[in-house]
Amino acid sequence: MALVAAFSKLLNLDKAEARLNRRSIALTAFQIEQSVAGVPCGIQDHLAAAYGGVNIWHWRPDSKQSVFRRQCAVRKASHKKLERHLLVAYCGHPHVSKDINGMWVRQFLSGRCRDLWAEIILCTRRFAAALITGDYRQAADLMNRETAIRRTLTPDVLDNVGEKLVNLARQNNCGARFTGAGGGGCLWALGKIENIDRLRPMWEKTLSAREEARLLDVKIDHRGLVVE
Repeated sequence: MALVAAFSKLLNLDKAEARLNRRSIALTAFQIEQSVAGVPCGIQDHLAAAYGGVNIWHWRPDSKQSVFRRQCAVRKASHKKLERHLLVAYCGHPHVSKDINGMWVRQFLSGRCRDLWAEIILCTRRFAAALITGDYRQAADLMNRETAIRRTLTPDVLDNVGEKLVNLARQNNCGARFTGAGGGGCLWALGKIENIDRLRPMWEKTLSAREEARLLDVKIDHRGLVVE
């Protein structure tokens, strides 16, 4: 995202109107990543980086319309409050998702487990609705259900540390999910503030057993991509 934006500016130093906008930068970066990876990728990561904030992305199948529609889930004025409902942990091992992503795609295209994919979609929609209304207990329950389904499809999305973190979150009425396609990297938790505060030292203790694993600072970027 940053490189595409930088090259767009450098190539159009004297033509500000010709520079790519956020939408075009996101779509360009997405196509480059997908081409290099050689597997289907998601555009949600690029859109999050481009626009910042807390949004719900609606995908449009009609080629005559925009590829996506953005819906604000939490306004900027409430970002600080939302941060107190979140934990993010790095599990100590880098994220490697190619095989997991490929397995999901193959399962879907084969027609297997379609009932589980339908439930994932339902969980996602209900989670978005719970987040908008600030129902963190409901959002946590939906997160845990979606994570359980993903683990049924691909058990390797969590390693032993990730499994412990997820179990601790559930025991403390919080939701927990791996980021991206799992297979290492980070996990995040969401719940009521008092439950998150109780969970924090438990996650810290679990993470201390692995070198480089640690909690990360939670800050919501409300600006998105900015080219100075």
